[in-house]
Amino acid sequence: MRPYHDERYKWFAPFGFVRYTDEQGRPWGTPGAPARLPSIEDGVQQKAWLCGPPEHLIAQLKDIEAKYPGLEHIMLQWPEGMPLREFKEQLRLVAREVMPAFTGATAAAGADRTV
Repeated sequence: MRPYHDERYKWFAPFGFVRYTDEQGRPWGTPGAPARLPSIEDGVQQKAWLCGPPEHLIAQLKDIEAKYPGLEHIMLQWPEGMPLREFKEQLRLVAREVMPAFTGATAAAGADRTV
């Protein structure tokens, strides 16, 4: 994910479109807050990017589910610059390895379809 994260923020950060905050809650780019380009580690630490093996993603989504019990949908964004083939493989991996933890066997059955 690093090249896609970094490409995104090389463009967005100079315009102040970084939603990360420092320890005092100040958005990056505001006076006193960090002014450097964020790393993927910053994004994962702030839970702006969900990355890792399926069991890690399941745990992160279970935490979100517990915090927002009425939440029924999430959106998986296509990272800028990621080739379509790679994104489709990521979607298939999520369908096969992550979705069954939330929807039962029905998600796994549909994982073989072309995305």
